[in-house]
Amino acid sequence: RAVVSGWYGMASVKWLTRVVVTDSVFRGYFQTADYTYWGRGEGLPIQLLPVGEVEVKAQISRPALHEVVPANSLYRIHGAAWTGESEVTQVELSMDGARTWVPAQLLAVAPGYGWRLWEHYWRSPALPGRYTLMARATDARGRTQPVERDPHRGAYMISHIQPVEIEVREKPEAVAEGYVI
Repeated sequence: RAVVSGWYGMASVKWLTRVVVTDSVFRGYFQTADYTYWGRGEGLPIQLLPVGEVEVKAQISRPALHEVVPANSLYRIHGAAWTGESEVTQVELSMDGARTWVPAQLLAVAPGYGWRLWEHYWRSPALPGRYTLMARATDARGRTQPVERDPHRGAYMISHIQPVEIEVREKPEAVAEGYVI
């Protein structure tokens, strides 16, 4: 298999039997019709562009979707962030539907093209109820993860924020793994 660091891997690319080097853009079906999205190159009109470099993205690992978190407790929110041919420089979290953002702590520097792990210790609300957590990343090129999905990208380049709804309870039946005593 061919792996190109910093670029999206496409559906079921199988074993290579040969490599052809060209001095122009290859115009095969998958590069011009299937693995494409509607976009705008610099100074160009909207057109079909090939899927290429990985977009900047952060994802929450814990708490998991619909996880129960103890009320008024210190909880470790953590996850990973990545980008294409750049470096993740910031991850932020929102607990109020993207109205406000707080910085997460970036952990060890990732090797080239690797995931950047992050964490944030959050005091969960004293008031029980459902809450929505969001994470977003920014890279060294100034690209910030979008809040909403770009409908022109079809099923490719899904880099928008994935909200994680949790439930805060006064006395949960089981203590969540991220709970800090």
